[in-house]
Amino acid sequence: MCGESVARAHAISHRHLHRLFHRTGTSFATWLRQERLARIRRDLLDPAHLGLTVAGVAARWGCVDTAHMARALKQQYGQTARELRQECVRMSRGR
Repeated sequence: MCGESVARAHAISHRHLHRLFHRTGTSFATWLRQERLARIRRDLLDPAHLGLTVAGVAARWGCVDTAHMARALKQQYGQTARELRQECVRMSRGR
């Protein structure tokens, strides 16, 4: 997903898309990164996705560099992908 395709899907210009995000105090790229990380984190913590590898979960959300993703998750949430997955396994065993 890129700004151009998002703008096209919403029938606005690429420039207008960036202006809209600028008004919120963030960039489209920052918002997209945060959304992807949030969705990856959610899926890693969801027992329904235990059948997927960490790389598989990351790929679902357009992330191909799992090492970079793990560092970004650690920076954003204080846990790596592996730690999130282990938490999910512990939670699912406790049910």
